[in-house]
Amino acid sequence: MTLAEIVSPIPLWAVFGLLAASLSATMMLLCEKFKTPPFAMAFWNKVGCAIVMTPLVLMTGLPTNPVFYALLAMQALLWVVSDVVFWRGINVVGAGVVSRILPMAPLLSFFLWFAIDPSLIAKYTATPWLSAGIIVVFCLSAFFAWNLRDCVVTRKGLRAIWFVLCAAIVGSLAAKFITQQTDMSNGVFGYVFCEALMMVSMWLVYYAVKRPLPAKVMFGLPAIKSGLTVGLVSAFTVSSVLYAYYHIDNPAYIPTLRYLDSVIIFFFYRIVGRPNQGRLWASFGIVACAAALVVLKAQG
Repeated sequence: MTLAEIVSPIPLWAVFGLLAASLSATMMLLCEKFKTPPFAMAFWNKVGCAIVMTPLVLMTGLPTNPVFYALLAMQALLWVVSDVVFWRGINVVGAGVVSRILPMAPLLSFFLWFAIDPSLIAKYTATPWLSAGIIVVFCLSAFFAWNLRDCVVTRKGLRAIWFVLCAAIVGSLAAKFITQQTDMSNGVFGYVFCEALMMVSMWLVYYAVKRPLPAKVMFGLPAIKSGLTVGLVSAFTVSSVLYAYYHIDNPAYIPTLRYLDSVIIFFFYRIVGRPNQGRLWASFGIVACAAALVVLKAQG
């Protein structure tokens, strides 16, 4: 049996979403291991993305729609802050806690997308049981999130990455909208490549003005090596997410699957004997709700 035959019953958006989850878990665990200063990690990670994407962009070409680049530049402004906060959060509270907080985002993004694409409302209301199931999942998610309020570890994580959580809500919607501005044949690699160059340029300007790190740290071999290593994985993580966006109507389903990286990290911690901190039953309740949305989508 070939690989194509194995995955053929699974929707392509789910295949790419699960691939993104595996790569995302790897990326976060690598960052946790390296403990590189957040600004340096964010910078060299995107340098790595640009390097990895260069030969692919040369093969596929770049999008020609100027709207694509205008929207991408605006999103890059969001990620230049979010990425630094994200890497800092992993250093502060660990990959496990961060990965269990972020699944809150797509549950909100799901409903916000209807404001951008109202035509989907009729599609979902045409199957009342599906709509009812989504409402139940949303209520359960709110219940699990409410039960995280007394968890000291989770509160610390929320304080550390609240901006990342907000960016994740907006970012998935923006990414889906950006992909609608160009064809998949050059949009995926062009997106990753151009966004990386934009973000690197912004960080270089910021570094020249603020100097957040000494030059020997920022441009030292440990920072470059760790950042480029994570960037290799990150480039294909983002590419997988973008490919998935091209095969789904509501973008919230994709981060829903990607954030199953928390489950992968959980079992990795178990294998290596590292304790999983936080109120796990509530955290994984949120992950289960996110996964339930995927099941409902498949049934619909």
